[in-house]
Formats: sequence, structure tokens, C-alpha cells
Amino acid sequence: MDRVIAEDIGELVVSGRRAPPPQAMASASAITAVTEEALPADNSIVVTGTRVSRARTGSGRGDWNACTVEDPGRALGGCSRAIDADGKGARGAAGVQLAEGLQRGWQRDWPGAIAAFDAAIALQPRLALAWLNRGLAHHQAGDLEAAEADLDRAIRYAPRAARGYYHRSLVRAARGNARGARADAAQALRLDPAYEGVIED
Repeated sequence: MDRVIAEDIGELVVSGRRAPPPQAMASASAITAVTEEALPADNSIVVTGTRVSRARTGSGRGDWNACTVEDPGRALGGCSRAIDADGKGARGAAGVQLAEGLQRGWQRDWPGAIAAFDAAIALQPRLALAWLNRGLAHHQAGDLEAAEADLDRAIRYAPRAARGYYHRSLVRAARGNARGARADAAQALRLDPAYEGVIED
């Protein structure tokens, strides 16, 4: 359906058009959602929308909160690749502890979260996600020294993961290490430009 939808709210006219099916968009990079018929004759403000393909946004992953104690979604569903709770041996057991730590962190039970991440690290000492999350839990609990030490290890075991640098930049800033914080923020941006949206100058 290709009809124009317009709503007059005082002096504000909000207008839009239902986007065509994806097949019809194959060659178009964006669809402008307003037509001349929808424009008012006076100087009212017109709000229009444009649908832009994700490939053009340059947003990258931007996964600074995914599968962490700071994830606002608080859901393990998207973490199955990172947390192998169904795996065999130490890997599976570490995944169970990692999931437990996340659940406790989402409940703001920082001692419980840290204990679960301790157990995950004991089972899988090079598990970067456990180090990252324990660092975040220490940060939330107010132990900045322990937080930075854990984030150092997270970066050692996952040096290409931007979020380790991003989170360590926050801890370093909180500890008064402005130069270190800037260096970490710059490295996070080099690894994933999507961090530009959350890194403050």
C-alpha cells in the first residue's frame, strides 16, 4: 500500500508513507517518506522519515554492553555463542558460571556475580568474557583497582575486542588516568568505529 499518512497536530504535520516490500527496495538505498501532496501551504514544520539500509550507517557492532552485567536487555538468549553452557567439560562448566555471574550482576548482586566469575576463571583461565565481566562487576562495586586489573586480562585474552578497551577507558578515567583513558578510547574506536557514539571527548 502506497498511501500517504499525514497527521496535523496544531502547527506540526507528521507525514509518512508505508515502505514498499523489500524486493522493491533492492536498487534503492533510501526511501523518502513524504510527497508534495502532504506538504502544507504555510510555513509549518514538516517531519519526514527516511529508511536507510543498515549497510550505509557505518555503525559496526557497537557491542559494548552485549553479554555483560551492564546489558540493559538482561537476556542470555543472544549470548549462546559466547557462553557455552551446554558444552562439555571445563568449557561447559565455565559457561554455566558465566551465565550465573551475569544473572547475579543483573540483580546487582555484585559479590555473587564476582564469585561466579571467579569460578568461571578458575575453570577457563583465558576466558576473556569472564575477565571482562568480573572487571565490570568490580567497577560497579567500587573497586576500581581490581576492575582495571581484570580488564587488563580481558584485553590480553581478546586484544581485538573493542569493548575491553572501551570499558578500561572508563575505569582509567575514574581513576584519574586521563592519558590512559584517551589511549584506550582511541583503540576502541580503531577496532570498532561504532564506539564513536558512546565515547566522550
